[in-house]
Order: sequence, then structure tokens, then C-alpha cells
Amino acid sequence: MKDRILQIMDQEGLTPSAFADAIGIKRAAMSHITSGRNNPSLDVFTKILERFTYISPDWLLLGTGNMQRETKYTVQPQKQLELFPPDSHIQTEKKFTPGYPKEIKDKTPQNPPKKEENEQVTLKETPVKKVVKIIIYYSDKTFDTLIPEM
Repeated sequence: MKDRILQIMDQEGLTPSAFADAIGIKRAAMSHITSGRNNPSLDVFTKILERFTYISPDWLLLGTGNMQRETKYTVQPQKQLELFPPDSHIQTEKKFTPGYPKEIKDKTPQNPPKKEENEQVTLKETPVKKVVKIIIYYSDKTFDTLIPEM
């Protein structure tokens, strides 16, 4: 069991203390496991399997089969997605143009609206917001981070 845990640490490039931090156990407990003084508990195995979801439970607990889980599906390479592509059906905001509509502009209004002397209309432009990062959390406690190309 100790050798399989050491193999995971080697594959992940982690020291025993970094591995202990990654799975959420005390560094001293990890030191006892790697030295052979103590065998890992069920809690340690569970934490390893939760953190490193690609590890096969049979391989970790029993030493049988492959180190990585057998998947029943194929992973498609991730395609860069745009949240709002340029050809999307979402309408853009219309710019406000002060004044009368075209058909009224050509005619002199009969009763123009009264304007107060100090009345001013100011339009504030809102800055364009861009999506910087999207994080998707899955039920198996893994996540994907999507970052759009700028």
C-alpha cells in the first residue's frame, strides 16, 4: 500500500508533506505511512480517491488492475467556447439619440413639450463587461475552468 501511495506522489510530483496537504491529513501521519510505521487508514484512502479521481480504487486498495480508472466514455478535447458569439441571436442595446423621431423631426410640433431652464439630460455609458473566467463544479468534487481568448 505504501508503495502505491509513493507511486501516486511520484506521478503528481509531490513531496510527502505536499501530498499530505493536498489530501488534507497531517504531515506527521503521512510521514508514518511513507516510513512504513503505520498503514494508511480507510479515511486516508478515501481522501486520496476524492482528491485524485483518476486513481482506481481496486489498484489503490488491493493492488489489482491499472493505476488509472477504466472509463466507459471517451474524453473529447475541449473546444474553446464563447459565451456570446458574434453571430448569436442576442440583441445589442440600441444607442439613444436625443431628439424627435424622424417623422416628427421634419414637422414643427404643434405643442412642443415644455422644458425647464436648468434641465439637462446626461447619458452615462456603462463599461463593456467581458467574461474573464467560468468555473464549472461537478458532483464528483472536480472542476473545469474555462478562460475565453481575449
